Amino acid sequence: MEPTIYSGDSLVIDKTKNTVTSDGGIYVINYDGELFVKRVQKQLDGLVAITSDNKNYQPMTIPLEGLSKLKIIGRVVWSGHPMI
Repeated sequence: MEPTIYSGDSLVIDKTKNTVTSDGGIYVINYDGELFVKRVQKQLDGLVAITSDNKNYQPMTIPLEGLSKLKIIGRVVWSGHPMI
């Protein structure tokens, strides 16, 4: 998620925000057993778009049949990094 979130940054996650809405946001997600921190947005057709601020990662869309593999852990509400 660089340049927004860097490896080693601390994150505060609001676990009550565990559903994705059409306005999107940065979420911690579990997809098929792997954890990710990504921008997640529900689309009008019911699909879920997953993007990264790091341009080395291509945007993904989770098809309807793949939504059962997606678990929203929570929304990132703060990030910070050590000053050392």
